[in-house]
Amino acid sequence: MPLHLYRDVYASGSVPPSWVPTTGGTIKYPVRNPAVRRYLRQLLPGRWQKVIKQGNSGEVHYFEHASGQVAGVKYYPH
Repeated sequence: MPLHLYRDVYASGSVPPSWVPTTGGTIKYPVRNPAVRRYLRQLLPGRWQKVIKQGNSGEVHYFEHASGQVAGVKYYPH
């Protein structure tokens, strides 16, 4: 499960530059899988959240650190 850290979702290369998040379309919750949480904390210690963000052309799922860095970015077009 190699996850890489990025400064934002666009830097991952998974999200098209034309994607724009919609207002009020964000869901954030704690990382529930203990193995994934442990792996993320090895990448960068601290608090991680799972984020699902709706956008104009699809939705983006990723893990977000308290610093704003992201990992495991996946784009799902509509």
